[in-house]
Formats: sequence, structure tokens, C-alpha cells
Amino acid sequence: MKKYYPELESVSDVLECIPHHQTQSIANAIRVCNDMDSDNVTKVCAVLKVIL
Repeated sequence: MKKYYPELESVSDVLECIPHHQTQSIANAIRVCNDMDSDNVTKVCAVLKVIL
């Protein structure tokens, strides 16, 4: 998995440690959107899960 910004992986790890239901969705969206191999539909779905 190639990443646009490798530093965002550590940000996602920190967010997952926060005990709030929304931070796990945000961490997942960061990982999906940072992945160069993910298609745009997958990225949009990950962001929509955070919004909804």
C-alpha cells in the first residue's frame, strides 16, 4: 500500500486510542484517503461514513 503522506499513519494510530465512536471512523477515513491504490469511490464512502 503506497501512501501520499506516511506521517498520517501515526495520526490515525493516535486517533484510534481516543475512546470516542467517531474517532475510529475518522482514523479509517484518513487511512483510506491516504492510500494511493484506493479508488475515488472508496475514498468518498469512507468520508461519508464519518459525516453520517
